[in-house]
Amino acid sequence: MQLQAGLTNRVYRLEAERGTFFLRLPGAETQERVDRAVEAGNIEVAAALDLALPPVFCRQDTGILITRAVEVIDGRPPDFPTELGTLIGRLHGSNTRFSGSLDLPAIVQSYRQLLSSKPDFAAELAALDGLLDTLIAQEELLSSQLLVPSHCDLSPGNCLSTPDGVRLIDWEFSAMADPAWDLAYAILEHGFSQDQEDAFLEAYRFGRPSCDCPSRRHLDFMKAGCDAVSALWAFEQVMRGRDRNAFMPFARERRERALTRLRPE
Repeated sequence: MQLQAGLTNRVYRLEAERGTFFLRLPGAETQERVDRAVEAGNIEVAAALDLALPPVFCRQDTGILITRAVEVIDGRPPDFPTELGTLIGRLHGSNTRFSGSLDLPAIVQSYRQLLSSKPDFAAELAALDGLLDTLIAQEELLSSQLLVPSHCDLSPGNCLSTPDGVRLIDWEFSAMADPAWDLAYAILEHGFSQDQEDAFLEAYRFGRPSCDCPSRRHLDFMKAGCDAVSALWAFEQVMRGRDRNAFMPFARERRERALTRLRPE
Protein backbone atom coordinates (compact mmCIF):
# COMPACT_ATOMS: atom_id res chain seq x y z
CA MET A 1 0.00 0.00 0.00
CA GLN A 2 1.56 3.29 -1.13
CA LEU A 3 0.37 6.73 0.00
CA GLN A 4 -0.21 9.18 -2.87
CA ALA A 5 0.08 12.96 -2.76
CA GLY A 6 -2.96 14.92 -1.53
CA LEU A 7 -3.90 18.00 0.49
CA THR A 8 -7.16 16.95 2.14
CA ASN A 9 -7.79 13.26 1.44
CA ARG A 10 -5.57 10.25 2.00
CA VAL A 11 -5.17 8.29 -1.24
CA TYR A 12 -3.40 4.94 -1.39
CA ARG A 13 -2.30 2.76 -4.29
CA LEU A 14 -3.16 -0.83 -3.44
CA GLU A 15 -1.68 -3.96 -5.01
CA ALA A 16 -4.14 -6.86 -4.72
CA GLU A 17 -4.76 -10.27 -6.26
CA ARG A 18 -7.44 -8.83 -8.54
CA GLY A 19 -5.40 -5.87 -9.71
CA THR A 20 -4.16 -2.45 -8.66
CA PHE A 21 -6.52 0.09 -7.13
CA PHE A 22 -6.73 3.62 -5.71
CA LEU A 23 -8.29 3.86 -2.25
CA ARG A 24 -9.58 7.30 -1.22
CA LEU A 25 -10.15 7.99 2.48
CA PRO A 26 -11.73 11.45 2.80
CA GLY A 27 -10.35 14.05 5.18
CA ALA A 28 -12.55 15.11 8.07
CA GLU A 29 -12.55 18.73 6.84
CA THR A 30 -14.45 17.72 3.68
CA GLN A 31 -17.49 16.41 5.51
CA GLU A 32 -19.22 19.80 5.77
CA ARG A 33 -18.61 20.83 2.18
CA VAL A 34 -19.03 17.63 0.13
CA ASP A 35 -22.33 15.94 -0.69
CA ARG A 36 -21.27 12.33 -1.19
CA ALA A 37 -24.49 11.31 -2.95
CA VAL A 38 -23.94 14.09 -5.49
CA GLU A 39 -20.30 13.07 -5.92
CA ALA A 40 -21.20 9.41 -6.49
CA GLY A 41 -23.78 10.22 -9.14
CA ASN A 42 -21.49 12.65 -10.95
CA ILE A 43 -18.63 10.13 -11.01
CA GLU A 44 -20.92 7.65 -12.75
CA VAL A 45 -21.82 10.25 -15.38
CA ALA A 46 -18.17 11.24 -15.91
CA ALA A 47 -17.05 7.60 -16.10
CA ALA A 48 -19.65 6.93 -18.81
CA LEU A 49 -18.01 9.76 -20.78
CA ASP A 50 -14.58 8.12 -20.25
CA LEU A 51 -13.41 11.13 -18.25
CA ALA A 52 -13.27 9.57 -14.77
CA LEU A 53 -12.02 6.28 -13.36
CA PRO A 54 -15.08 4.04 -12.87
CA PRO A 55 -15.77 3.34 -9.18
CA VAL A 56 -15.32 -0.23 -7.96
CA PHE A 57 -16.64 0.58 -4.48
CA CYS A 58 -18.30 3.75 -3.23
CA ARG A 59 -19.72 4.41 0.25
CA GLN A 60 -21.84 7.54 0.22
CA ASP A 61 -22.13 7.66 4.01
CA THR A 62 -18.36 7.70 4.60
CA GLY A 63 -16.93 8.92 1.30
CA ILE A 64 -14.66 5.87 0.95
CA LEU A 65 -14.00 5.31 -2.74
CA ILE A 66 -12.09 2.61 -4.63
CA THR A 67 -11.29 2.79 -8.34
CA ARG A 68 -8.95 0.79 -10.51
CA ALA A 69 -5.53 2.40 -10.70
CA VAL A 70 -3.96 3.65 -13.91
CA GLU A 71 -0.34 4.04 -14.96
CA VAL A 72 0.64 7.65 -14.34
CA ILE A 73 3.36 9.25 -16.46
CA ASP A 74 6.01 11.14 -14.51
CA GLY A 75 6.09 14.80 -15.46
CA ARG A 76 3.81 16.53 -17.93
CA PRO A 77 3.95 15.83 -21.68
CA PRO A 78 4.52 18.94 -23.83
CA ASP A 79 0.97 18.75 -25.19
CA PHE A 80 -0.63 18.53 -21.74
CA PRO A 81 -2.46 21.91 -22.03
CA THR A 82 -3.97 20.76 -25.34
CA GLU A 83 -4.99 17.37 -23.91
CA LEU A 84 -6.56 18.96 -20.85
CA GLY A 85 -8.36 21.63 -22.88
CA THR A 86 -9.84 19.00 -25.20
CA LEU A 87 -10.96 16.92 -22.22
CA ILE A 88 -12.68 19.84 -20.48
CA GLY A 89 -14.30 20.81 -23.78
CA ARG A 90 -15.72 17.30 -24.04
CA LEU A 91 -17.06 17.48 -20.48
CA HIS A 92 -18.62 20.93 -20.86
CA GLY A 93 -20.06 20.12 -24.27
CA SER A 94 -21.37 16.66 -23.37
CA ASN A 95 -25.00 17.77 -22.93
CA THR A 96 -25.13 15.70 -19.75
CA ARG A 97 -26.22 17.00 -16.38
CA PHE A 98 -24.49 16.79 -13.01
CA SER A 99 -26.24 17.04 -9.68
CA GLY A 100 -25.56 20.14 -7.61
CA SER A 101 -24.41 23.60 -8.67
CA LEU A 102 -21.42 25.79 -7.89
CA ASP A 103 -22.59 29.14 -6.49
CA LEU A 104 -19.55 31.41 -6.21
CA PRO A 105 -21.21 34.24 -4.24
CA ALA A 106 -22.66 31.71 -1.76
CA ILE A 107 -19.28 30.00 -1.33
CA VAL A 108 -17.57 33.34 -0.70
CA GLN A 109 -20.25 34.36 1.79
CA SER A 110 -19.96 31.05 3.66
CA TYR A 111 -16.19 31.33 4.06
CA ARG A 112 -16.50 34.98 5.00
CA GLN A 113 -18.97 34.30 7.80
CA LEU A 114 -16.88 31.44 9.15
CA LEU A 115 -13.58 33.32 9.17
CA SER A 116 -14.94 36.67 10.33
CA SER A 117 -16.09 35.00 13.55
CA LYS A 118 -12.43 34.33 14.44
CA PRO A 119 -10.56 37.44 15.67
CA ASP A 120 -7.19 36.03 14.57
CA PHE A 121 -8.31 36.23 10.94
CA ALA A 122 -9.94 39.67 11.02
CA ALA A 123 -6.91 41.49 9.60
CA GLU A 124 -6.25 38.80 7.00
CA LEU A 125 -9.85 38.95 5.82
CA ALA A 126 -10.06 42.76 5.89
CA ALA A 127 -7.65 43.02 2.98
CA LEU A 128 -10.08 40.97 0.90
CA ASP A 129 -13.25 42.85 1.85
CA GLY A 130 -13.50 44.96 -1.29
CA LEU A 131 -12.85 42.02 -3.58
CA LEU A 132 -15.33 39.78 -1.76
CA ASP A 133 -17.97 42.51 -1.98
CA THR A 134 -17.34 42.70 -5.73
CA LEU A 135 -17.67 38.92 -6.14
CA ILE A 136 -20.87 38.75 -4.12
CA ALA A 137 -22.32 41.70 -6.03
CA GLN A 138 -21.85 39.77 -9.28
CA GLU A 139 -24.47 37.16 -8.31
CA GLU A 140 -26.91 38.32 -11.00
CA LEU A 141 -24.21 38.24 -13.69
CA LEU A 142 -22.96 34.80 -12.68
CA SER A 143 -26.42 33.29 -12.33
CA SER A 144 -27.20 34.34 -15.91
CA GLN A 145 -24.37 32.23 -17.32
CA LEU A 146 -25.14 28.90 -18.98
CA LEU A 147 -24.15 26.17 -16.51
CA VAL A 148 -22.33 23.06 -17.72
CA PRO A 149 -21.17 19.84 -16.02
CA SER A 150 -17.87 20.79 -14.38
CA HIS A 151 -15.12 19.16 -12.35
CA CYS A 152 -14.55 22.32 -10.27
CA ASP A 153 -11.19 21.25 -8.78
CA LEU A 154 -8.74 20.86 -11.67
CA SER A 155 -5.56 21.00 -9.57
CA PRO A 156 -2.47 19.13 -10.86
CA GLY A 157 -3.03 16.20 -8.49
CA ASN A 158 -6.48 15.62 -9.96
CA CYS A 159 -5.37 15.56 -13.61
CA LEU A 160 -3.46 12.36 -14.28
CA SER A 161 -1.34 12.01 -17.40
CA THR A 162 -1.61 8.37 -18.53
CA PRO A 163 -0.53 6.48 -21.68
CA ASP A 164 -4.16 6.77 -22.80
CA GLY A 165 -4.40 10.51 -22.20
CA VAL A 166 -5.50 12.68 -19.29
CA ARG A 167 -7.88 11.20 -16.71
CA LEU A 168 -9.56 13.21 -13.96
CA ILE A 169 -9.91 12.05 -10.37
CA ASP A 170 -11.44 13.55 -7.20
CA TRP A 171 -14.92 14.64 -8.29
CA GLU A 172 -15.87 15.80 -4.76
CA PHE A 173 -16.81 19.33 -5.83
CA SER A 174 -18.19 18.46 -9.28
CA ALA A 175 -21.39 20.28 -10.16
CA MET A 176 -23.14 22.33 -12.79
CA ALA A 177 -21.11 25.52 -13.02
CA ASP A 178 -20.14 28.50 -15.10
CA PRO A 179 -17.66 27.05 -17.66
CA ALA A 180 -15.21 29.85 -16.84
CA TRP A 181 -14.62 28.30 -13.40
CA ASP A 182 -12.96 25.11 -14.69
CA LEU A 183 -10.99 27.07 -17.28
CA ALA A 184 -9.73 29.75 -14.88
CA TYR A 185 -8.96 27.27 -12.12
CA ALA A 186 -6.98 24.98 -14.43
CA ILE A 187 -4.94 27.86 -15.89
CA LEU A 188 -4.04 29.14 -12.42
CA GLU A 189 -3.38 25.83 -10.69
CA HIS A 190 -1.21 24.44 -13.48
CA GLY A 191 0.69 27.71 -13.85
CA PHE A 192 0.18 27.86 -17.61
CA SER A 193 2.29 30.36 -19.50
CA GLN A 194 0.46 32.64 -21.96
CA ASP A 195 1.32 30.29 -24.84
CA GLN A 196 0.09 27.28 -22.84
CA GLU A 197 -3.09 29.11 -21.88
CA ASP A 198 -3.76 29.96 -25.52
CA ALA A 199 -3.22 26.31 -26.54
CA PHE A 200 -5.47 25.15 -23.68
CA LEU A 201 -8.31 27.49 -24.68
CA GLU A 202 -7.97 26.69 -28.38
CA ALA A 203 -8.22 22.95 -27.62
CA TYR A 204 -11.21 23.66 -25.38
CA ARG A 205 -12.98 25.43 -28.26
CA PHE A 206 -12.21 22.46 -30.50
CA GLY A 207 -13.63 20.04 -27.93
CA ARG A 208 -16.79 22.14 -27.56
CA PRO A 209 -17.33 23.47 -31.09
CA SER A 210 -21.03 24.31 -30.79
CA CYS A 211 -20.59 26.69 -27.84
CA ASP A 212 -18.78 29.95 -27.24
CA CYS A 213 -15.72 30.08 -25.02
CA PRO A 214 -16.07 32.56 -22.11
CA SER A 215 -14.79 36.01 -22.99
CA ARG A 216 -11.35 37.11 -21.84
CA ARG A 217 -12.93 39.62 -19.47
CA HIS A 218 -15.18 36.99 -17.92
CA LEU A 219 -12.27 34.57 -17.64
CA ASP A 220 -10.12 37.18 -15.87
CA PHE A 221 -12.97 37.91 -13.46
CA MET A 222 -13.26 34.20 -12.68
CA LYS A 223 -9.51 33.92 -12.15
CA ALA A 224 -9.84 36.48 -9.38
CA GLY A 225 -12.75 34.52 -7.95
CA CYS A 226 -10.78 31.26 -8.02
CA ASP A 227 -7.81 32.85 -6.25
CA ALA A 228 -10.08 34.44 -3.64
CA VAL A 229 -11.74 31.11 -2.87
CA SER A 230 -8.35 29.38 -2.73
CA ALA A 231 -7.15 32.00 -0.22
CA LEU A 232 -10.27 31.60 1.91
CA TRP A 233 -9.91 27.81 1.81
CA ALA A 234 -6.30 28.02 2.98
CA PHE A 235 -7.19 30.43 5.79
CA GLU A 236 -9.82 27.91 6.89
CA GLN A 237 -7.18 25.16 6.98
CA VAL A 238 -5.08 27.27 9.36
CA MET A 239 -8.18 28.00 11.45
CA ARG A 240 -8.77 24.26 11.77
CA GLY A 241 -5.26 23.68 13.08
CA ARG A 242 -3.41 22.52 9.98
CA ASP A 243 0.21 23.51 9.30
CA ARG A 244 0.30 27.31 9.51
CA ASN A 245 3.72 27.48 7.84
CA ALA A 246 2.35 25.68 4.78
CA PHE A 247 -1.12 27.16 4.40
CA MET A 248 -0.69 30.80 5.51
CA PRO A 249 1.86 31.75 2.80
CA PHE A 250 -0.33 30.00 0.23
CA ALA A 251 -3.39 31.94 1.41
CA ARG A 252 -1.61 35.29 1.30
CA GLU A 253 -0.09 34.65 -2.13
CA ARG A 254 -3.49 33.76 -3.61
CA ARG A 255 -5.08 36.74 -1.92
CA GLU A 256 -2.55 39.18 -3.35
CA ARG A 257 -2.79 37.66 -6.82
CA ALA A 258 -6.58 38.02 -6.74
CA LEU A 259 -6.34 41.62 -5.59
CA THR A 260 -3.95 42.60 -8.37
CA ARG A 261 -6.26 41.02 -10.95
CA LEU A 262 -9.56 42.53 -9.85
CA ARG A 263 -9.43 45.76 -7.92
CA PRO A 264 -12.82 46.89 -6.61
CA GLU A 265 -14.10 50.05 -8.27
